[in-house]
Amino acid sequence: MAEISMSDAHAWAQKHLVGWPQATQGLAIQLIVKYGMPADSSAHELAWYDNGPWKRTVLHRKEVPHNFPLPHTDVLEQTVDYRVPPQKAALLIQYNGSLVIDRTRGELSAHCDSESHNILTLNLAHDILRGERDVDLALTYHAQVIRGLQTHVDEPYPKKLRFKTPAPSAPTADPGEEAPLLKHLDETIVTPPDAPP
Repeated sequence: MAEISMSDAHAWAQKHLVGWPQATQGLAIQLIVKYGMPADSSAHELAWYDNGPWKRTVLHRKEVPHNFPLPHTDVLEQTVDYRVPPQKAALLIQYNGSLVIDRTRGELSAHCDSESHNILTLNLAHDILRGERDVDLALTYHAQVIRGLQTHVDEPYPKKLRFKTPAPSAPTADPGEEAPLLKHLDETIVTPPDAPP
């Protein structure tokens, strides 16, 4: 990946992100400097694939208000391959509404206003799934870390993922099972002997 200077990233953003919110344009510039030019871009989103620890990074033009732990807008979606046990999915929903579980694809995504906040969210989700924290402790620690970042405390949780993402060939996807009713109905349908194959 060719290095892109801050001035080149800024020039690209000024040309291609006209009308986008200023903070989102600033985030786009940071991502371009770190990961290179987006692989896909449209009037509504920019996307990078297999960048750093991420399977996918999508920067959205549209801001979505989110009040936890402080009011902000979610614009940055980052995804890893991750198999979330279905019986534990409700715990992640209780913890953070900006976590998205895609069981079929075997993905877990976080939406927030920065990469470090997405990393923090995914690290705490991982802790919850491993039983290292309950939801209340995760919520409290999340708020504590955000306060630490505001006061320039060196917090490790938002710096890098604290779990190893699976290799691309690892089976995180869960295509599910064929509905037993439909399978039964298919087995009971009798084709007339004179029907064409």
